[in-house]
Amino acid sequence: MLSAILAAALTFTVTATGVEKGSPVEFFFAGKGTDHDYETMFILDDPVDVFCAKLEQAGVPRGRPTDEKSGRLWPVGCTLTFEPSLSTYIAGKMPEGYHDSLPIYTGGLRLPDGSVSASTNMPLSLFSSYTLAQSPIVYNGIYNQGDVYGSFTARETLKKGARYTFTVRADPKTMPRHIHLTAKPGKGVDLVKTLKAESEKGEIDVLLGFDETLTVKEASAIAAAANAVDSPVIKLNGITNIFYRSFLPLVKWRDRKERLIQPFELTLGETDKLVFIEEDWSVDGPDPKLTPREIAFADAPKYPKTTTCLIYATPETTVARLMNAMKKLKGSSVSTWYVFSE
Repeated sequence: MLSAILAAALTFTVTATGVEKGSPVEFFFAGKGTDHDYETMFILDDPVDVFCAKLEQAGVPRGRPTDEKSGRLWPVGCTLTFEPSLSTYIAGKMPEGYHDSLPIYTGGLRLPDGSVSASTNMPLSLFSSYTLAQSPIVYNGIYNQGDVYGSFTARETLKKGARYTFTVRADPKTMPRHIHLTAKPGKGVDLVKTLKAESEKGEIDVLLGFDETLTVKEASAIAAAANAVDSPVIKLNGITNIFYRSFLPLVKWRDRKERLIQPFELTLGETDKLVFIEEDWSVDGPDPKLTPREIAFADAPKYPKTTTCLIYATPETTVARLMNAMKKLKGSSVSTWYVFSE
């Protein structure tokens, strides 16, 4: 039973799954009935939604989970600590190339009716070792599942069904401040200075937009500067008109053979041209035959698996011009855009 609710603190009880010493642990806490109990350390006594409701009633503010479609790649929330420390039962740290961080409370992905996704959808995670939108508690950073897997292991074999009590505490003052900024012509340096100055006061969650009078050349330079400071302290999250990373495509993507998936190609000109890349896997060899076919914009929804579009534009093309071209694909499955300057 959940009990002993204090200001910004919650005491709760769990049962051990009995995973063996040295076994990978992907989920530190999960709900009853999880299909990942073989890599979960503890099972909550109550559903995940009950835990979240009690935690919020105790004074812990809800943050925001990740959402790739809306450009929210960083989880946001206030810092949590557990007593006893999870390191008492779980060994390990983030792998090389990743920073270690403290857990935060995002509140997890919510379903259209407002319910907690993790309460009814597998793996019923309360606290995941990797960045999982569903999980109400994650580490404060971007941690890919494949990279992190195996980084945390059971320190010892706990008896299956054994009961344990934890207290989770939160510091609401660590909740990142939300800031909305718009990149404007000739103000790229000022924008970065503002980001750095604001971050000195604490972690910030930044919604960055682009003035529609900016050219592709200007927007690309600002995006590169913003990307240099994007971090767990300065979190560039969300989309107003176009995501800043849209101006930072990989050069190799110009070569169709270098792409993992084939996007639409939208070339801007006196008449905008949309191309779909047909893949024929029936040919000999490990790679498909690629055939570009120009299609009408109205036909884009006929290709629901194509969720990315590369835009080819001149350096002088304005953001407003990009936005008007993007509207032509309204109704399609495209949610990710990248802009190449020709």
